[in-house]
Amino acid sequence: MSIQKFSLKQIQEGISKFEPSAQNRVRILFVEEHIDESNFESACKLYSNLKGTSYDDVIVLERLGHNHDKLLPMVSNTTFITPLGPVEVNDQLRNDFCDEDDDFFIDDAGYSDRMCIYDHLMMLQSVLGEFKTVSIQIADERPSIVRELASAVTELLRERNALIIVCSSITNSKPEILDNVRTMIDEHEFSRLLNYLNTGDAGIVGRGPFAAGVLVSYNWELVNHLTSFDDKNHAFLAGFASIKDYSPHK
Repeated sequence: MSIQKFSLKQIQEGISKFEPSAQNRVRILFVEEHIDESNFESACKLYSNLKGTSYDDVIVLERLGHNHDKLLPMVSNTTFITPLGPVEVNDQLRNDFCDEDDDFFIDDAGYSDRMCIYDHLMMLQSVLGEFKTVSIQIADERPSIVRELASAVTELLRERNALIIVCSSITNSKPEILDNVRTMIDEHEFSRLLNYLNTGDAGIVGRGPFAAGVLVSYNWELVNHLTSFDDKNHAFLAGFASIKDYSPHK
């Protein structure tokens, strides 16, 4: 059963069962593309890291799923309406992305009620106060486009009170492959990482959003906590990147 059949009370009760594991403010969440009853508990554990926080904007990155000449399309909605109510789109921020680079377009070719954003907005509506959103889809997951997306997100959102939701799936990835991916991330071998992901051999679905999230995390000097990689739980991609603790060690 999809999360879209869940009530606000059900989701909030699920989140309430967990305490945040993030020690510092989260800027990026790495999430499974869709949420249903089989991975709902894992989603609640991940989203519990947002308790007590607020964000002005939430940007959701997901794959388009088919070829399109507009490489980084953003649907034209003024709101996204979930079973929990509407979430307003930040139209000015969406236009800023269009101004930032030629491959960003306001385009509805990828619009569908099966977009990942709907599942994750329900989690966000259950744990955050009011916020605005922007959906960015990736039609072309080549390294050059991933770098372009990461660069725009890095520059436009660096100083904003914004959260990035990165939608991918590691369900079909083998543990040893994820260990290899994790090593490349930890050692900042990003050219090698992007080229490897681009081959499809890693089995990561939504490799473009995932790679863009990793690059933004590095650019913002965040600390990655890719929990699904650590505990070998491939049922739900769960991870976050949070700001560093710059307090002096005692």
